[in-house]
Amino acid sequence: MTLIIEDGTGKPDAESYASAEELAMYAVKFGTVIPAGVPEQEALLRRAALAMDGMTWRGRKTNSEQALSWPRREVLLDHEVKPNNYLPARIQYGQMALAGEIHQDDIDPVEKRKGAVLLDRVEGAVTRQYAAIPTTSNRLLPAAPDRPSATQFADYLQKRGLFAIRA
Repeated sequence: MTLIIEDGTGKPDAESYASAEELAMYAVKFGTVIPAGVPEQEALLRRAALAMDGMTWRGRKTNSEQALSWPRREVLLDHEVKPNNYLPARIQYGQMALAGEIHQDDIDPVEKRKGAVLLDRVEGAVTRQYAAIPTTSNRLLPAAPDRPSATQFADYLQKRGLFAIRA
């Protein structure tokens, strides 16, 4: 099934910001590993778009009927309010980066994954201990925050980077 691509009009049935062909070109440019088949690439882009919908973006959806989070209205960026049909290139590149990260999480063996840092000790040399990840779990760890998609999305998210909450 062919992807329905968002073009900035706020389509009610859009599934992605990028096509499988664009994802393949992105993978070649940036050395990202993706599946070879177009149906698998499209499924990966759909998964990335769903993950993006869970993010808190600046502004508001252009209309309530649109399927994806972008385009948005009232997006203030660099002291300028962007047009309502504005679809940043970094949203598309971020989706493709996120798709590559999701695929990498899918193909990485569980033994190579690391859990949360449990211990950091500095005495001459650094010692770091990670939490064990059970090999029986089918759950994948989410993409790490230092991955390329996080960089692409940074300017468009409601909160960027670290922030403190005063109690």
